[in-house]
Amino acid sequence: MSGWMIALRLTGLGWYMGLSIVLGVLGGIGLDNWMGSSPLFLILGVGFGVVVGFYGIYKMVLPLLNETDNDEGTS
Repeated sequence: MSGWMIALRLTGLGWYMGLSIVLGVLGGIGLDNWMGSSPLFLILGVGFGVVVGFYGIYKMVLPLLNETDNDEGTS
């Protein structure tokens, strides 16, 4: 895989993590406003966004790691 492809994929990982957290925060704020609670759903939303973000990054990076392992073995 070329250097540009790896750089673009890593940029996508950053966007994925950022959007996961932002959507968790916005969902938490919306639920807090709807339910009348203060920071409960905000904290849960941030936690959920972080967990979803890290799981997604893990699933996206795993093929890259497997590909680099296979490339080293064929040399």
